[in-house]
Amino acid sequence: MKVIHFALALPLMAASLSVDSASRLNAVKQQGDVESYSDALNRHTVKNIRYPSRAQQRGWEGEVVLRIVVDKKGEVQDIQVVEESSYSSLNREALRSVERANPYPKIPSHLGVETFSFTVPIRFSLGS
Repeated sequence: MKVIHFALALPLMAASLSVDSASRLNAVKQQGDVESYSDALNRHTVKNIRYPSRAQQRGWEGEVVLRIVVDKKGEVQDIQVVEESSYSSLNREALRSVERANPYPKIPSHLGVETFSFTVPIRFSLGS
C-alpha cells in the first residue's frame, strides 16, 4: 500500500517542481526584461547630456544620481535627485538632460506596469 501511495505522490511532486521551475524561469525572464528596459532608459538619458562649458573651463567634475519615473507612454512623471554633485551647474544639467530626453521609450506592455522607476547616475568627467 505504501508503494502505491508513493507512486502516486511522485507525479504530483514532479508537477509541483515543473510549475515551480516555470515560475522561476518567468521571474528570471521578467527580471532580464526589466534590466534591459532600464538600460535602454539610461542610454537614452546619457545621449542627452551636455557638459556645461563653464564647468569644463573650471575643471569641475562630479556625479549626479537621479531617480526618474515614466508612465506607460514614456512621459516623465517625476524626477528626484538622489545624490547631488558639489556644483549646481552640473546638478542643473543633469535635470535638463532628462527634460531633453523626454519622452522616453514606452514601457513594454509585457512588463505589465503603468509606471516605471529607474535610477541613472550621470557622471561629469573631463579625464579619460
